[in-house]
This record gives sequence, structure tokens and C-alpha cells, in this order.
Amino acid sequence: MKLVDTVPFAIGMSDSIGDIDAIIYAARFYASVADGQSVQAAHLLSRTAIETNGLLDRDLPTLTCAADVGPSATKLLTPPPQ
Repeated sequence: MKLVDTVPFAIGMSDSIGDIDAIIYAARFYASVADGQSVQAAHLLSRTAIETNGLLDRDLPTLTCAADVGPSATKLLTPPPQ
């Protein structure tokens, strides 16, 4: 059984990731989700954040999705209007 058989999305690492890289990824991911970005956009922005900070582990975070969900259309949060 895969994790995405139980939950719609899972983020994992394809190899061991450095602490700073993981912190930058997580901080950007959750900030992007809170800003109303889709799961896919948040993931891609987070990988880019690793790279723009001059770190090497950009390709390690992976997003896996259940077959019946679309990560580019799914938003976990809609921020309130300003």
C-alpha cells in the first residue's frame, strides 16, 4: 500500500536532504500554501527556493499524488480577501 492510497498528497525525499535545504523547502511550501497557491505551485516554488539560496538539494523533494486528484488545481487554503 502506498501512502497516497490513504491521503491525496505526500511529499517525500528521494535521498537524504540537508537540514537547511529541508527547512527552506518547508518554510516556502507552507508560506505558499497559506498564500493560496496550489499544491503543485507550492512544491515548485519550494524547490526553486532551495536553488536560489545556492543549495544543492533542489531535486530531492518529490510530490506524489493520488490518481484522482490534480495537484495544480488543488488549493489547501484560500486566504481571506484583503
